[in-house]
Amino acid sequence: MKIDAYTRIVLTVIAGCLVYMVAKDLVLVPSAHAQVTDAVTAVNIVQVAGSPVVGPRDSNFETALPVRVLQ
Repeated sequence: MKIDAYTRIVLTVIAGCLVYMVAKDLVLVPSAHAQVTDAVTAVNIVQVAGSPVVGPRDSNFETALPVRVLQ
């Protein structure tokens, strides 16, 4: 029994669709979620890129400093 090219293409497309349907819901790395709390986390920054953090001379570091979080 010889299978022609059209049948091979159709069967290949069907096989590809079946693989896609199975693999689309496959999770290799679970997603991460942040903890939900009402508490404030204290952060003390000592160095930035190896340099000590110093404030203006008239600052007592009691006030909040603006912080930008990347990624």
